[in-house]
Amino acid sequence: MPFATRADLLARVNARRLAQLAVPADHAMPVEETALRAVIAGAAIDSFPADEQPALVLALDAIDRALADADALILSYGVPPQIQTTLLARLASTVVLYYLQGAERMTEDVEKAYKAVIDLLKAFAKGEVDFAPPGPDAPAPGGLASIESAPPRYAPRGGKAAWPLENWP
Repeated sequence: MPFATRADLLARVNARRLAQLAVPADHAMPVEETALRAVIAGAAIDSFPADEQPALVLALDAIDRALADADALILSYGVPPQIQTTLLARLASTVVLYYLQGAERMTEDVEKAYKAVIDLLKAFAKGEVDFAPPGPDAPAPGGLASIESAPPRYAPRGGKAAWPLENWP
């Protein structure tokens, strides 16, 4: 079972951006902006104009190849394929977007996100992070958290307001 699906990817990036990344540069973008979204949701490709169909087929192929490559990358760090979490779907989607972006269109944000995924996968491989969800018999997180903050910014040195609340009208 894959870590992320086409629908997971579409949930994390808008359809227009996904089409811009997945449709090859030598093909025209589908005129209907929602075409890729509809095809991912299960619409038949032949329900769109004949001149848009090749671009949709190639876009789905590019997305599927990137999804398979992202799965292979995650598996290469020893993540068991049976672990299916939203975190892993997000990580796989980030890798897919990095792959679809390509070297000539790479942005700094996408590259940073990809490097963060790789760092997290390396931490998993070292045993520092566990992607498995807690089991039903796992202890509930407990303990009290203590939250402290600095004194109010514009208060006098004693940290108390100059006018006690009782004196306010």
